[in-house]
Amino acid sequence: MISENRSFSFGHYLQAFRIERGISLEELSRETKIGIDCLSLIENEQIDKLPPEVFVKGFLRSYARVVNADGDEAVRRYLTCIGVINQKIKPEKELNKTGLKYWHKIFLLSGFFLFIIIISVASVYELSDKTGPAENSKQKKRSSDIKQNVIKEKSSEKTGEELSLKILAVKDTWLKVIIDGQNPKEYILNNGDILELKASSGYNLLVGDAGAIKLSFNEKAFDIARESGRAANIQIP
Repeated sequence: MISENRSFSFGHYLQAFRIERGISLEELSRETKIGIDCLSLIENEQIDKLPPEVFVKGFLRSYARVVNADGDEAVRRYLTCIGVINQKIKPEKELNKTGLKYWHKIFLLSGFFLFIIIISVASVYELSDKTGPAENSKQKKRSSDIKQNVIKEKSSEKTGEELSLKILAVKDTWLKVIIDGQNPKEYILNNGDILELKASSGYNLLVGDAGAIKLSFNEKAFDIARESGRAANIQIP
């Protein structure tokens, strides 16, 4: 019987139960529907590479259920571990506060330079008013031409081809999606779920199990070059 040793952290705690019961990572992956890569990250406690906290809690409970460990205890150890890391990060944030005086000086200097720029621009306008009507007319025409060019360029950017992506879940898994380099969105997909997305430049996907989804990009099948049961990072196109 495994002792409730409080020195065990969450990953080693669960790993000890798995090893004692002779369960391989491959078998555990099949039972929990969690990719082997993600299970290895849990056992090695690579917190910076794990999915968001809400997903990890569910993974820990699923892992514990298969190996007959205490899921609540595993989650408690995980949260304790996160708390220790946050405490190590906190002093660094406090050090940043000591630089407020430095930044105050920077802001003062920025204000001074901004004042100089305003005076310079005002002088240019004053000289412009003293020029003849013909010169002013030419300047206005050039300004109008520039504005028209800018509008045309922006219009051409908006008419770019739209990229469509359809994701079909054939097994339960988790998914993180970045569209056009914006903030990531996270999903829990169940077998049979369909997710349809639109983008203008492309997608970056992180999926817990490469064999759990099928992709269709611009209405054409898109193959995933990773082994089923393992996490995959996919760039489209």
